Amino acid sequence: MIWGQPRRSVARKALRSFASRALPWQNLRSRSPGRILPCLAMVLQTMPRDLGPGTTVSAGGFHTCALGTDEELLCFGGNWGLDSSGQCDVPADLGPVAGFSAGHEHSCAVTMDGRLHCFGLNFAEQCGVPGDLAPVQAVSAGRYHTCVLTTGAQAVCFGWNDDGQCDIPADVESVLSVSAGGEHTCVVTQDRQLVCFGLNDEGQCDIPADLGSVREVSAGYSHTCALKMDGQLVCFGGNEDGQCDVPADLGSVEAVAAGGEHTCAIKMTGELVCFGCGADSEGQCDVPPDLGPVVSVSVGVAHTCAMTVGWQLVCFGLNDDGQCDVPEDLTQA
Repeated sequence: MIWGQPRRSVARKALRSFASRALPWQNLRSRSPGRILPCLAMVLQTMPRDLGPGTTVSAGGFHTCALGTDEELLCFGGNWGLDSSGQCDVPADLGPVAGFSAGHEHSCAVTMDGRLHCFGLNFAEQCGVPGDLAPVQAVSAGRYHTCVLTTGAQAVCFGWNDDGQCDIPADVESVLSVSAGGEHTCVVTQDRQLVCFGLNDEGQCDIPADLGSVREVSAGYSHTCALKMDGQLVCFGGNEDGQCDVPADLGSVEAVAAGGEHTCAIKMTGELVCFGCGADSEGQCDVPPDLGPVVSVSVGVAHTCAMTVGWQLVCFGLNDDGQCDVPEDLTQA
C-alpha cells in the first residue's frame, strides 16, 4: 500500500496541486530524475513454507520491503532519510516481524509481540506511533499516514489528516482489516461491510450501493478495489489510466492490490493479472510470461512485486531508485 503518483509527469501535476495547500513538507528533498529503467528481478528467497498468501512483500512509493530468513525484514530502493532514518533503514534490533507495510516514503513493521515500529519520512508524524497504542496485529502504511488493526479489532490511524483519512467513523466499532491509501482509508467491518473515508475527489470513497459483503479491500492512490465474498473484483474512484477497468474475463479473484494508477489481482489459479498503467507505463503491468502462479502481490507507485509459489520474489516496473533490485540477502544459499 503505497502512494504517490506513478509517472513523473503526473507526479509534477500532483505536486503543483498540493503546492496550493501549503504542505509543510514541500522542498524537503531533491531527487535526481535519473533514468527510468524497467526492471525484472527474480531471486529465490528462503521463506517459511507455511506462510500461505499472507504478507511476504510490500511495494512502497519508491522502495520495497520483504521477509528474509527467520522472518526478518529487509527493505531496498529509495532511502532518503533527511533528518531521520530512511524508509529502508530497518532498525537493527527489530527482530522477527509478524507483519509489515511499505508506504510512500516510510515503512512500518509489527513485531512478534504486537509492537509497532515505523521509520522513514515523518513530517506528518506518520511514524509517530501513539504511546498508548494497543498491541497490533496488522499495519497499512499509506502516503503520509499509517493505519493499524489492533488485537482488539480496532482501527487506529495517525499522521497526515487534512482530509480526514485518520478519522475513524464513530459507528465503526470492530473491523477485520484496514487499508491506507493516498489520502483516504478503507476498512472492512466485522459484518463484512466496506467503509471508506478521507479525500473523495475522484470517488475513491463512493462505495457502490450494490457492493454487498466484502472479504478484502485495497486502497490505492486515488482508487479503491474491493473483493466480494464470491471472488468478484470491484474497483471505483480515479480511472485515468484504466485502473478501475476490471477485465471482463478476469473471473474469481483470490487477492487484489491497488497502487498509484494500476491494479493487480491474483486469480484463483494463482495467475497474476495487472491493469491500468496507461500509455506512459513503466512496465508495472507487464507481468513476465514465465512468472507462473503467485501467492501474494503488492503494487507501489509504478512497480509491482509478487511472490511465486516457488518462493521467488519478482519485481518489475519503474526502477529509478532500485526498488526492483532485490538484494543478495534475500537469495537462498
